[in-house]
Amino acid sequence: MSNSLFDVTMVELPANLPILPFSGAFLFPETKLNLRIYEMRYIRLVFNALAASRLIGMVQPIQQDMAMKVPTLYKTGCAGRISGFTESNDTLLITLTGISRFNVIKEIDHNGIYRDACIDFAPFAADFSLDEFKFNKKELFARLDFYAYSNKIDLTSDMLKQLPDEQILMTLASLLPFTPAEKQALLECVQLQKFYDTLLLLLEMNSNGRIN
Repeated sequence: MSNSLFDVTMVELPANLPILPFSGAFLFPETKLNLRIYEMRYIRLVFNALAASRLIGMVQPIQQDMAMKVPTLYKTGCAGRISGFTESNDTLLITLTGISRFNVIKEIDHNGIYRDACIDFAPFAADFSLDEFKFNKKELFARLDFYAYSNKIDLTSDMLKQLPDEQILMTLASLLPFTPAEKQALLECVQLQKFYDTLLLLLEMNSNGRIN
């Protein structure tokens, strides 16, 4: 994790988090996610988070049926710190900075206003030392360039090469237009080596042809 004045350490993480179950909105450690909040229950969630730890859990709902008032959540999500906050025309514009992934242990009744959950960060302790994981950047960028070329995506690896190593994998997971199921699969990779291997596999599977 970057050495920032605002970094959160693992021992400072709460046991409970308010949950934003926004379909298609994925957050990964060391990345940023901009959100527009307009529903009153989620506005209240944000204000309560600002008054407490400033942390919010992003977890994908399993069912995409809008008729369901309380859709079931996936087990794994990612905690984000509210690092940006603006009020605009009865809406909130917030920026979340990804801290660490977690597993949902159980949900807590919050009087039907919004969803809270008991969470466990322990399986993803490596998210706090991403700089210690070493990977083959030459292999990764070769796959990435081929993926971008075969999908006609205007993406050059030069910009990504300027990022600190600990931000590259998570940034790609956040940035690339993988399907929600594919992004969730990355989110659930506990071991960073598996995360890296899965990312390579997704780049290959979503390319037209195979890289030599």
